Amino acid sequence: MKKHFSLAYWFGVVLVMSLVFTSIVNGYSKALLLAIMFLPGALLAKYLMKDLSFKNRRKGILHSFCLAASTLLTEYLCIIFTSWYLLKLYPHTLPGLIFNPILIWLLLAVFVAMEHLLQRYLVKTVPPNEYITFTSDRKKVTLRIDSILLVESCDAEVWIRTENQTDYRTKMKISQWESVLDKRFIRVHRSYLINVNHMTHSTANQVTVGPYTIEISRKYKDDFKKWVLGA
Repeated sequence: MKKHFSLAYWFGVVLVMSLVFTSIVNGYSKALLLAIMFLPGALLAKYLMKDLSFKNRRKGILHSFCLAASTLLTEYLCIIFTSWYLLKLYPHTLPGLIFNPILIWLLLAVFVAMEHLLQRYLVKTVPPNEYITFTSDRKKVTLRIDSILLVESCDAEVWIRTENQTDYRTKMKISQWESVLDKRFIRVHRSYLINVNHMTHSTANQVTVGPYTIEISRKYKDDFKKWVLGA
């Protein structure tokens, strides 16, 4: 659900931005191309913001400046490339508003924040799926989602561990599982995605799910802490 929502949302963003750009460039096709080239900076901001943390205040501020600078540079490069290579327009012939850093940062912040808020709303209002179907050893398997204890990545394979101690091997990457499973699952390690409904014990560094005790990696500690505080 999250994957399809993001695709639809950013498609809508492109349409909105193309309408905005029609007021500053001639022709809808040019405006649409500029709107499409707006996406790389927006998606870069979206994914880099996930790792932004102010636990160390100085480092958090430094990372914020780096994020702002990198997204702005990406937007400038995309706009200039599109204008010169595809539209045969030079930067000095384009309206200065397109290169206004405050406007670019404001649009990025609004669109990324709006997607986050809408996703949270959908998670609360859309009932979770009861079953999931996937391929394991060339066979179709249908499982009750809440029977899954965790998803474990082992090199090129991913294992689905269930509460009845039956394990299923699949080629579907753990990042793909993270995108199709709902809020009952949280990533605690690059190799583990756990079902919080089966969590029996947790500390700052470890979590126990069924018979499995898993280390919480540094990258996911902040997200796990936020989940614990919000649970």
